[in-house]
Amino acid sequence: MEEKLGHSLDPENNPNDEMSVISILLDTGIHVDGDFVMGSPSKDYLALKKDWQKRGQESPFWIQPDGTVRNGNRRLAMLKRIRVEEGLGGTRLVDAIVLNPNEINEQELFEMEQREQLTENFKLRYTDINLLLTLRDAAVAQRIDWNSPEDIERVAGELQEFVVGGKSYAGIQLRAIKYMDDYLKHVGSQGAYQNLIRQIERFRDVGKNMTKMLENYPDEAVDMLQLLFGGISAGIKHGHIRSIDRMFREDREAYRRLREKVSTIEQQETTNTKLEAPDLEAVEAELASDNDDAVEPAPVVSNYPTDRVKSAILDAIDEFDSRNLEIARQLGQAAGRLRPITPANISEALSSSGGAETRQHLSEIIDWAERAKTLLQ
Repeated sequence: MEEKLGHSLDPENNPNDEMSVISILLDTGIHVDGDFVMGSPSKDYLALKKDWQKRGQESPFWIQPDGTVRNGNRRLAMLKRIRVEEGLGGTRLVDAIVLNPNEINEQELFEMEQREQLTENFKLRYTDINLLLTLRDAAVAQRIDWNSPEDIERVAGELQEFVVGGKSYAGIQLRAIKYMDDYLKHVGSQGAYQNLIRQIERFRDVGKNMTKMLENYPDEAVDMLQLLFGGISAGIKHGHIRSIDRMFREDREAYRRLREKVSTIEQQETTNTKLEAPDLEAVEAELASDNDDAVEPAPVVSNYPTDRVKSAILDAIDEFDSRNLEIARQLGQAAGRLRPITPANISEALSSSGGAETRQHLSEIIDWAERAKTLLQ
C-alpha cells in the first residue's frame, strides 16, 4: 500500500494515514483511492464489532508506557472507526495493562504475544501469511537452524501448543516458512512476504516433498527444488507439486525429461525476474466469486517464461497420469486432441517463436504414426 500511495504511512502524525491503517487492519479488497487506502468491511471486522457490542471488552489492551499498543490493534481500530461513524457511544474508556519494562523483558513479552495471537478466538483475523510470520518469529526466538531438519523438528515440538494439529502440523508450517523464504531469495525478492499472499499451500507441499528428498535422495534434492520453484513461478498449484513427487518416485525417466526441459527453457529465456506485488483487490474479488481457481492465485513473476514452463509441466503430468490407461483410451485421447488441429494451425505454429518445438513434436508424431501404420496392414 505504501508503494501505491508513494509515501510511508505515518498514522501517529497524519490523520489520513491513520484511517488508511485502520482500513488495512479491518477491510477486504483494500486499494488506494487518492491519499487513502480504502476497502469494504471484512467478515472478521463485522464479527469482532458484533462481539464487542454484545459482550463488551473481554480482555484488556496491552500497551507500553509510551502508548504503543502491543496487543489489541484490531480492536482499537474497530473502536476508532465506531467513534467516527457512530459517535463515542461508550467507547471513550477501555481497560489496558501498561507493560512495565522493569517487570517484564522483551523475550517474555514476545512469548506472551505469540500465545495470545496464535490461540485467540478470532483466528481468521490473521491471513495465511501473517499466521506463518507470527510462527516464524516464534521459531527465530527459539534460535531455529532453518537448514537443519532435526532442529526444525525440535522447534516444532517447542511450538506445538500454539498450532492446531500439534507437533506434526507445526513442522509442516515451519518447513513451509523455510521454503517460502528460500523461494523469495530465489526470485530476488527476499522478505517480500506480502507478494505471496494466498499462496502458502504450494510451500507446504514443497516442504513435504523436500523432506522426503533430503532424507532418501539427497543428491537429487537441489534439482528437484529448482524444478518446483520454476513451477511455482509459472503458477502451478500444490496438486501439481504432488504429481511431480509421484512422477519422481514412479517414473524417474519422465521426471528427468521434465526437469531437463524446464531447465533448458529457463536458461534460454529467463533474465532479471522479479516477483511483483499482487493486485489485492482482484485477488479478493476472485476469492468472493465461485471460481475454484481463486483459492490459489498464481504469483506474478515478470520476465519469466511462465507459459512455456507451465505447459511443459502440465503436459508431463498429463502424460504421466495417462500412462496406465487402456490403449484404446490413450489413443482416443490423442486422436481427440489432434482432431481440431488443421494444417493452417500447424503452419502458423511452425513460423512462430515456438516453431522449433512445434517441429520437434510434429516429427515425433509422424515417426510414431509411420511405425504404427504397419499394424493395420
